[in-house]
Amino acid sequence: MDKYNWRFPRLDNGPEQGINDGGIATFKGSKLYTYLAREICQNSLDAKAEGKKTVVVEFNSLSLKKVDYPSLSELENIFSNCRDYWNKRMEPKLERFLAEAEKEISKDEINLLVIRDFNTTGLSGAKAGRGEKSKWRALTHSNGVTEKAKGSQGSYGIGKNAPFACSSLRTVFYNSYAEEDGVKAFQGVARLITHMQDGEETIGVGFYNNVESNCPIFSDDECALRDLLNRQEYGTDVVIAGFKQTESWKEDIEKAVLSNFFVTIASDTLVVRIDGMEINSSNLKERIKYYADKEAQSNEKEKNITSILEFYHAISEYDFKETGDIIEKGDAILYIKKDDNFSKSIAEMRSIGMVVRTRHNNIFTRYAAVVVVQSGELNDLLKEIEPPAHDNWDPGLIEDDPAAQEKARKYRAKLIAWVNKTIAEKCRGEETDEIDLDSMGAYLGFDEEDKNLGGTEPEEDITPDGDTKMDTPIAKKSNTKKLNAVAKKVKGHKDEDSDPHNEGGGGSAGGSAGTEDPEGPDVVTAPVPGNKSVNIPRILKQRVSKAPAEAQYRAVFMLEEDCPVLNLALKAIGDDGNKEQLKIVDYKIEKIKTTVNSQHISIKDIKAKETYEVFLSLEYAERMQIELLLY
Repeated sequence: MDKYNWRFPRLDNGPEQGINDGGIATFKGSKLYTYLAREICQNSLDAKAEGKKTVVVEFNSLSLKKVDYPSLSELENIFSNCRDYWNKRMEPKLERFLAEAEKEISKDEINLLVIRDFNTTGLSGAKAGRGEKSKWRALTHSNGVTEKAKGSQGSYGIGKNAPFACSSLRTVFYNSYAEEDGVKAFQGVARLITHMQDGEETIGVGFYNNVESNCPIFSDDECALRDLLNRQEYGTDVVIAGFKQTESWKEDIEKAVLSNFFVTIASDTLVVRIDGMEINSSNLKERIKYYADKEAQSNEKEKNITSILEFYHAISEYDFKETGDIIEKGDAILYIKKDDNFSKSIAEMRSIGMVVRTRHNNIFTRYAAVVVVQSGELNDLLKEIEPPAHDNWDPGLIEDDPAAQEKARKYRAKLIAWVNKTIAEKCRGEETDEIDLDSMGAYLGFDEEDKNLGGTEPEEDITPDGDTKMDTPIAKKSNTKKLNAVAKKVKGHKDEDSDPHNEGGGGSAGGSAGTEDPEGPDVVTAPVPGNKSVNIPRILKQRVSKAPAEAQYRAVFMLEEDCPVLNLALKAIGDDGNKEQLKIVDYKIEKIKTTVNSQHISIKDIKAKETYEVFLSLEYAERMQIELLLY
């Protein structure tokens, strides 16, 4: 046997490894290149060397003759062994994987994507033993393990699977020159399936290394692929073998970089090169605008790059730059740019400068906003509640520690509330002296003359997620100007987001809002997405107003007839008249709190001419003009 070869450890009567790999599956799908770009650039930014301002990341495609590189040619026999082992119990997903891998590995030349970073520290600990701290081992020999420093972006140790998702061979090579210990190391990792090797069953994960020492290939060893990379500067190379190279891969990676790292590129913290084309602070706006213009000419409903162009304007030409004190002084910075053509969107990110999520707030004057959480306690707290894909902040990810979960929930809500409040103060449209809309009573706050409709609040009660007691009635200021309006019976509501009721071959004539039965309730298209018809109850009165607790609203209603199941939803009404259905996190009726995380709730056994009071906690905390929908 050659000194350098693929080695798959023995199964030793352990569990077989099939084709399903949860870590790799996390990064598959239509956002394949997006996940790859996010994980690679994030890792490189986390490893920025001290004293270096700009991290450089390169994505270069390469095609190599298989016969010249044993690390590639020897895979052909391994995949043949995989098929032989599973041949009598082949399932469709495994068959598709093996067919694709065999097609790729049978070629004379193999496609690779070589990803390199510079001005980074590299991966130390390649010669460290088990039990010792090793960034190298955390990347190459572990799953769910991270050795990143406090304040870095990654925390799960799962992002390393993103390159494997881009490989038809599920094979990746790592090459690193570490600044900390001065060690150069190279190793291949194949995340495959159980098969036979040298007459024994193996686990699914194998390594291309020095089989005599079971160590990586070091600088005094010979290796054709490692020598081709010839790394002379500190940093890390990630080589994806059997790269899934589509016609649009360059554009897809560039759009992912622009969409997620525009702040770091604008600040000269990151430069990205894709097959020789460079993205830097000088051409950033030009590149974003190029894709935004293409997007505008397309029929795509979602204008993602257009929103990124708005965010770029927000950080480079902001009208307002505000500093927040969420946990520590100055731990959040908010950039706001007002423009009549903007989409009312907010980009949220932590100190590393990668977009975690964007959200749309259809309440105020048109704007774009970017919030960047600075290094510190808040940044570390939010890191703990990001999922492996780093696309949300979810306190529920903290398990078995209610106090830590509540702390995360509290400061996440405080951050969002500060962002929303600041945008409201800076961007709220001018109020008119009069509003004359039919059925406005359906979504006005309570007037003094209506305050007795809902009765008095329960004694010694506390509103959900709030700490304001409700033992006495509280006068609430309406979100709109006071109108002498009387709530009318609601006969239906058209939802702009709903599909036409007659869509899908139901005829060429246009549909209607419903048909009226003189002897019964109206039948209309449901005010929620979907192709449904529902009965609209006869409503005597309905009101909705802001409750004392943050992110909470109070709805009170009375029906003329009994109703076995009543659905309730809320819509925010923007200054431009557009409406956006709101997500209800939970609701409370008579001290009973129910978690729903939905755009509507269902209440059973509603009695005629009885007053019902519901407290609804929303996903985001802001005062807004609300429409109450009952159906």
